[in-house]
Order: sequence, then C-alpha cells, then structure tokens
Amino acid sequence: MSSASPSYMFVYGTLLPGLAPAVIANVVNTLRVVGPATVRGHLYDLGAYPGCILDDGSGAVHGVLLEIANPAVLEELDAYECYAAHDAAGSLFRRTVCDAITVDGRVVSTWIYVYNRDLSRARLIESGRYDRRAT
Repeated sequence: MSSASPSYMFVYGTLLPGLAPAVIANVVNTLRVVGPATVRGHLYDLGAYPGCILDDGSGAVHGVLLEIANPAVLEELDAYECYAAHDAAGSLFRRTVCDAITVDGRVVSTWIYVYNRDLSRARLIESGRYDRRAT
C-alpha cells in the first residue's frame, strides 16, 4: 500500500448517493460518482445502517466508488461515521484503505469505513447489497 492517501471512497450503505440522510447528503453530493464497485468482505444489517468487514477470502460487498476532489470532506464523513483517528479503537467505524474492483475490472485503492464493533448479533446480508427497505 502506498503512503499517499487515496482519492476515492467506497460506500455501501447510508453514504450511497440518493440514500444519504440530510445531515450528510450535501457532503456526499460533492463527490463524483465513478461507478459501481465491489470489495472483498461481508456486509451486516445493523438496523438503521449496514456495517462491512473486510475479508480477502470471502464474498463481495457491492457499493459505489466516489472520487474525493477535496480531502477536507473526509473530516465531515469521519464525523458522520463516528470515526476519530486519535481513537480508532473506540470509534464505531474505522476509516481504512482497501482495494475496490470496478465493473470493468480495474483495481482502485480506496478509503472505506469498516465496522468496529462486535457483529455476533448482526444479520449477515448474504447478497452483499444494502437495501434500506429490507432493514
């Protein structure tokens, strides 16, 4: 992994364009939609939102790749996802880097928010696709 920060964000839940709540929608709308993509991992239903964990040996989590033109938006996204870099262990989600695969097969280094709590009571979303109506 390179030391440079990715200029992309992979989103799979309430940060998806069109699903973002009013409190964060304006920020999400500043990001350019690159297109559908997947990451290797599992997606869980946590009630009001989903949570992803990364796992190279597992299925696909489906989402959208967004381009970040202004890295300052990461602070607002971090606040929304309850991520604090100074307290990663105590954060609800962690922002980390992973590889996403676009529909045309490109591998893109991207930021992603992964769930940082116990998932033993969460329901696995077998399809790897978040559907707000199903929660």
